[in-house]
Amino acid sequence: MRPGGRRKAEDGRRQNTGVRRTLASLLLLAAWTGACGKKGDPQPPLPRGPRAVSDLAVEQEGDDAVLTFAFPDRLLTGAPLTDLESIEVYRVLQPSPSLTTPPRAGAAAPSASASSVGAVHLPGEGARREATNRRIAEEGFYREAKRAAVLSLSAIAERTRGASVVYRDPLSVLWAQGAGSAPIAYAVITVRRNGERSPVSNIVTLTPAVAPGPPTDLEALLEEGRVCIEWVAPGKDVLGQPASIGGYRVYRRGLSEEEYGQPLNIEPVAGTAFVDTSAPYGVPLVYTVRALVQGNPKVEGLPAEELPVLSVDRYPPPAPSRLDALPEGNLVRLIWDPVEAPDLAGYLVFRSESGAEPVRLTKDPVIDPFFTDEAARQARHYRYSVRAVDRAGNQSPPSPEAAAEPF
Repeated sequence: MRPGGRRKAEDGRRQNTGVRRTLASLLLLAAWTGACGKKGDPQPPLPRGPRAVSDLAVEQEGDDAVLTFAFPDRLLTGAPLTDLESIEVYRVLQPSPSLTTPPRAGAAAPSASASSVGAVHLPGEGARREATNRRIAEEGFYREAKRAAVLSLSAIAERTRGASVVYRDPLSVLWAQGAGSAPIAYAVITVRRNGERSPVSNIVTLTPAVAPGPPTDLEALLEEGRVCIEWVAPGKDVLGQPASIGGYRVYRRGLSEEEYGQPLNIEPVAGTAFVDTSAPYGVPLVYTVRALVQGNPKVEGLPAEELPVLSVDRYPPPAPSRLDALPEGNLVRLIWDPVEAPDLAGYLVFRSESGAEPVRLTKDPVIDPFFTDEAARQARHYRYSVRAVDRAGNQSPPSPEAAAEPF
């Protein structure tokens, strides 16, 4: 073979070897890439929607179930919730035990293969089980629950107290439907403007106490410095059953006020009477009384029919018990024992001469228990008396008289 022919043959062999090496490399790369794609579990999509409320709590106050929970402000991703649309409140009457006893964290969802001993647990299986348990619990909740309320943004604002939302569910409506004291389960769900919904919150349960009926026959006895309120105990609760009473709370408001404030008594009244020693004179007042459930002072019964009261001060202060008159030249100094009265306005001084009617010497009440009569004349015989007067203008009887003759 010619030298040129040999070189061409060698070049051809080199080219074939390079092509084979390139093809082998591509095949190895493809095999390695395919093997990498099969490793690991498929990842779930990123969570969406608001984060579930996790601190829902419920207690009974009067004839309301009071739900309290932190204001929802986060998405499932942890980002701020900036497009809150509403909060939905759900209620379940007589919930099933499976609803009120959620699955233990990490417990397996029921399946035919779950009972095999020594089964191999794949990576991520625990998280999948928890997700399945949550889904099963939510499905069970939605099967039993009824939506009790939808709180719009304005309604949420009205019910926000600090960092918490407070919603009151009236139990009287349920009692009217014959629900009685059966357990009630509650949960809430947060909704964004785009319609995305949070998972169901933690589920809380309340077994309500049936509130007593209203006390009857309220009466008021007006005495000096106090208003005595009496009433008759309710015999039945709001469902018509015998009532179990644990005491009473008494409420008072001004006639011009819309609502009652805190009760007048810190501790419940055991009997059926209460004495209000803080009632102001001359102000129209309104009283009512509520009975408490025995063993649960937070549950108040229906209010008694309101009782209007107007206490007028017709009670004079006591008279000074002693009066001394000390003549000094052309004047007489008077000193008397002070009077103890919470509404004392001062004292009025009177003087009589030669058996005539007493004449008032002080135009306005004097505050201090002494007075100087500078209009006295020598060689005249005077008799003095003092009366205490209160802020309503009621005058006491006269003090004992004191005689004086300036010299």
